[in-house]
Amino acid sequence: MKKVFNILKLKLKNKKFFVKLLITVLIIFILIFAPTVAFSRARNFEIYSKENITSKIYTVLHIETFEGGKKSRIDFLKSVAREIESSHAGIYFMIKSISADELESYLSESTPDLISFGFGLGKSFIQNLVPFDSTYDIRDELILSGSFNGELVALPYIVSGYALFRHNATASEFHCGQTGYTFPEKIYSTLNLSPIEAESQYEAYKDFVYDKNVVLLGTGRDVFRVDNLNKVGRANAMIEPIDTYTDLIQYLAKFTDDEITREFCSLALSDEFQRTLTDYSLYSAKYNKIYTDGIYSDMENAIMSCEIARAFEY
Repeated sequence: MKKVFNILKLKLKNKKFFVKLLITVLIIFILIFAPTVAFSRARNFEIYSKENITSKIYTVLHIETFEGGKKSRIDFLKSVAREIESSHAGIYFMIKSISADELESYLSESTPDLISFGFGLGKSFIQNLVPFDSTYDIRDELILSGSFNGELVALPYIVSGYALFRHNATASEFHCGQTGYTFPEKIYSTLNLSPIEAESQYEAYKDFVYDKNVVLLGTGRDVFRVDNLNKVGRANAMIEPIDTYTDLIQYLAKFTDDEITREFCSLALSDEFQRTLTDYSLYSAKYNKIYTDGIYSDMENAIMSCEIARAFEY
């Protein structure tokens, strides 16, 4: 009887041994082959994705020729780009900012898909632009501003204006900065004051801040600056919007004409994005007003009455 019990005990031990062995072999198998299978499937998915999604990088070249509001206009372009990237798999944008002095050299070596440019630059590349089929519901005078030979080739998407700033009403001179691209001189004759031209608009602004006898002919950036000084009690300046002339326009134009570049321009001129220009202290190119009160509303009304400079006539 004891012998039989020992035999059964041995068989039971052997059975446990074989079960453990089987489990060990199974675990080793999983560790060896599971990553291979997973990698194979991931690789197949990667290949499938690459075959079915075409990637393309669009270049938007950005050049400013005048001081804007309180933030860089390139941030506006980046927000439009992000919106399109989020809805188009494989589509990416590179927003590149250069100075006006760098433009000729850049275009001699590269061609962007879109260009955002300020007044005073359009003549150098107009022959390479693709006209727009739509006017995007912008104001008539701005359509004329961006037209050449009867076609809209530069889409105004941001507008700003000039204003006169005074500490007192007795000054006989005003200071104004020069950019070499815009022409505030067209306003001089309406002011009944003698001009003193500064090296830059910021230098003219500093003259105004530190000398209470200085009158400033400034831009939308100065409206933001001086309005803030007034609010914090550092100044008590009068701000008089100019309603006769502006050339402070930012344009979008196409070197590449396809679904994506057209969508970019449409989105930039959409009500949704034009309303965000209040974040920049800038103004819309559309008929709808985006300000309701205060100096920015006064500026907006003045700009809507201005003669608008032509992008390709300077």
